[in-house]
Amino acid sequence: MKKYLYAILLIFLMSPIISLAQTRVSGIVKDASGPLPGVSIKEKGVERSGTSTDVNGKFTMVLRGQANVLVFSSIGFQSQELKVQDGQKLEIILQASNRSLDEVVVVGFGKAKRITTTGSVSAIKGAEIREVPTSSVQNALQGKLPGFIAQQRSGQPGRDASDFFIRGVSSLNKAGNQPLIIVDDIEYSYEQLSQINVNEIESISILKDASTTAIYGIKGANGVLIVTTRRGTAGAPKINVRVETGLQAPVKKPTFLNSYESALLVNEALTNDGQSPQFSDEDLEHFRKGDDPYGHPDVNWYKEIFKPFSMQYNSNIDISGGAEAVKYFISGGGFTQNGNVRTFQDAENQVNPNYYYRRFNFRSNLDVQASKTLNLRFDLSGRFNRVNAPYAGNIVGEVYDFSRIHPYSAPFLNPNGSYAYASDTKGLLPTINARLATQGYKLERRNDLNVLFGGTQKLDALTEGLSFVGRVAYASVESNARLQRRENPPSYLYDPDSDTYTLNGPTYTSGNYLLSAEQGLFNHRVNIQAYLNYDRSFGSHNVHGMLLYNRESYKEKNLFVNADNWIPQNFKGTTFKAIYNYKEKYIVDFSAAYNGSDRFNANKRFGLFPAVSVGYSISKENFFRKKALEFIDLLKVRASYGVVGSDKVDGNRYLYDQVYLLRPGVSFGETDNSENSIIEGPLGNPDVTWEKQKEFDLGLDANLFGSKLNLTVDYFNNMRYRQLIKPSSLPLNIGVEASPKNIARVRNKGFDGELGYRSNAGNFSYNVSAVFSHFKNKILYMDEPSPAYPWLRQTGHSINQPFGYTFIGFDDKGNLKYKDFNEDGVIDESDKTAIGKPNLPSTSYGLTLGGRYKGFSINVLFQGTAGYSFVVKGTGIEPFQSQFQPIHQQRWTPENSQNAQFPRLTTNPTSINSPAAYLSDFWLIDAKYLRLKTLELGYQIPNKALPLGISNARIYLSGYNLLTWTNYSKYQQDPEVESNTAGDTYLNQRVINLGFQVGL
Repeated sequence: MKKYLYAILLIFLMSPIISLAQTRVSGIVKDASGPLPGVSIKEKGVERSGTSTDVNGKFTMVLRGQANVLVFSSIGFQSQELKVQDGQKLEIILQASNRSLDEVVVVGFGKAKRITTTGSVSAIKGAEIREVPTSSVQNALQGKLPGFIAQQRSGQPGRDASDFFIRGVSSLNKAGNQPLIIVDDIEYSYEQLSQINVNEIESISILKDASTTAIYGIKGANGVLIVTTRRGTAGAPKINVRVETGLQAPVKKPTFLNSYESALLVNEALTNDGQSPQFSDEDLEHFRKGDDPYGHPDVNWYKEIFKPFSMQYNSNIDISGGAEAVKYFISGGGFTQNGNVRTFQDAENQVNPNYYYRRFNFRSNLDVQASKTLNLRFDLSGRFNRVNAPYAGNIVGEVYDFSRIHPYSAPFLNPNGSYAYASDTKGLLPTINARLATQGYKLERRNDLNVLFGGTQKLDALTEGLSFVGRVAYASVESNARLQRRENPPSYLYDPDSDTYTLNGPTYTSGNYLLSAEQGLFNHRVNIQAYLNYDRSFGSHNVHGMLLYNRESYKEKNLFVNADNWIPQNFKGTTFKAIYNYKEKYIVDFSAAYNGSDRFNANKRFGLFPAVSVGYSISKENFFRKKALEFIDLLKVRASYGVVGSDKVDGNRYLYDQVYLLRPGVSFGETDNSENSIIEGPLGNPDVTWEKQKEFDLGLDANLFGSKLNLTVDYFNNMRYRQLIKPSSLPLNIGVEASPKNIARVRNKGFDGELGYRSNAGNFSYNVSAVFSHFKNKILYMDEPSPAYPWLRQTGHSINQPFGYTFIGFDDKGNLKYKDFNEDGVIDESDKTAIGKPNLPSTSYGLTLGGRYKGFSINVLFQGTAGYSFVVKGTGIEPFQSQFQPIHQQRWTPENSQNAQFPRLTTNPTSINSPAAYLSDFWLIDAKYLRLKTLELGYQIPNKALPLGISNARIYLSGYNLLTWTNYSKYQQDPEVESNTAGDTYLNQRVINLGFQVGL
């Protein structure tokens, strides 16, 4: 008894000393966006010593051990250890984790943990793309997600969104390769996705195999991109404000030859064609000296029309918070992207003919806990877009077009300030600046509205883990255009010798603007979902099930397209999904969708789309607990196989129906009495139905060294069969067009994956991650008529494989020579063969490097592609169609025959040297490129430096499309140019952006 009394007395006497020895710390935990609630904080090596951050990210803790090391951890973030001192006030900034075991990704109609996922899913958090200074979401995803293939074809404000595909293409139908896009359970188009404010996004997932997409049935064959928007969390209101300003400039500026250099080449081409030179030696001398700016002009039209840079602005504000009963996220934002055209305003200053894009977004996501078992959801969002363009047309194309203007055609303005015109061209058009200043603009306006009401009712009273979810979603689009335009302005030819002006045409005044409107797209979509969820564990056995009913109706009026206006397009179906896992070690996932579309005949509308996947987490086996294997946190193999479908087909919406078309032009009687007529359209095919695709996927997931190193890799092999194409083997003399049939087959296979590593060295934390994708498709059958020679056959090649002639050198006159494949002594269509590759890259990759030291951060993304080809023709490269370019100075001449990079010059647009008339591999570029896609430098301002009421603040400098390395120099083009075009779209832009984010 005495011993106990002594012990108690000793503890009592020592308690002040123990108290004095305790370490007390406090602080705040944040991520890049602000304070983080619910972060777990534990004292390393001491059991039951820990706490978590409050709703404002703050904490206070008394340490019990002697090591004084705290471990900060939260799902989705990298754990961080820190040695602390008594009284220290901490400011911890957590980095997003590469792949934690508990990471949750969004899949179709639900979520799944990575450790139990058996399908192929790639995901990214909205915070990781929020600082990318681009208007379109899909542009920010290039190089970030494995399996995501994208090409940005244009940089025009409001029209710069990338085309993208998931694991390449498998369908011979162009529309049949577009992925399904789902934003908060509402189907979106490419254009709608590009209009989303990135600030609203919580996460983005892409579903790539049958086990993840089969639940979408006839819409799942092209992969699915799912966007989830942000929602409120319980706590005090948090206000976040973001303001950005950016400079834009073209990634690649074209260089054209001046008047003297162009005139020399014009004379040479005319001489080559046996004609007299156009310019005398005196003319050439004036061009060379530049001493006669009005009689012998020399105008760099690109430089005179386009500014070196333009501005873009972005601002967002969001408010989130609430109590357990009601939680909210409210967001609003505005984005402005100006064009690069200089200001050419007329005297009345009535119009803005420049390119520009204006977008305004709002979103309200509301969650209501109506009772202990009932949760309601109400989402409302809208987007208001304005896209302006000059009425004068494609201004980049105007600058490229030699037939419309030459550098020596006219001065920029006449001496008296009047407009000049291109007097040496057939069109005799006023100069580009004249038409920009006076002809007006076209302003397209578009408004999108989305509403979703849903609820989740727990049914534990019936059986534990059962719940019912119901949702009704409505989406609408309305667009129109305002045109303020007038005809060509008065323009004059100035003669410096006589100091006189000659009017071009009879009009001395510009006249009044004509104001008109065009009705564009008007549609609405109603979607109804109702499903039962079952999620329950029985000891080591975990079961999840879902039974879904889904119905959608879409109606459209489009005056731009002669379509089946305002006739509903209906879709409905039922989906079943069941998942079982034992100790998260053995996982089986089965899903099946039975759905259909009214695009097809009544007995061909519905089909069954099943899929099964399995997973085996080898790292859950007991032998992995041995010390030698402790570095392996997760090692899982998985496989899936299933059938998915696509109802996206070209042509008539109801391919099973016989149609009759109205055609004008039948004349009766001796005079011209023209009457309309009705002709037989394509033959209906009652057996037409959706395309199907068999998909096999084999994957590996691994987390090593405390999840610092993460690896995911997938191999896929897909067969798209019963593809809808028009039979090519039918003779043309049957007199009527045939409707598509389900006959073509294409195989598409490849691999994709990602590798990431995160760690820290003291206060410096860093991350490296790489994503890669490769696919190769092959046409197995396309009902191709038997060609005269085997090298003409398209079957066996890739989709959109280019065919043309094979270049074998220059002849003795400087023309291109082509291989005579059939050795008949004549070069004709029979000598074409497969050349180059399709225009879509078969290989893409991205490398991300990031680091953080205290409040400073840096993130760099290198993105590139390979395995594709492109050709530019017409006004993009061909002499007398295009402006003369530096490549034309490397043309074939007798003196330069050994080093020529271009055929001899000719005025003939259909010569054997024309890529438009005779496509050959001389013109086709097998391309690849590497870009410094994004660079972001940031600084998180310490709390102690912030005024009262501000919880966090961050300043950052970011860039987009900063540097580009390519393997070609022939064309002055961005590497993402669309093949078989002039390459004269609005140039892709480089952006340097300064931003400031503050949280209250």
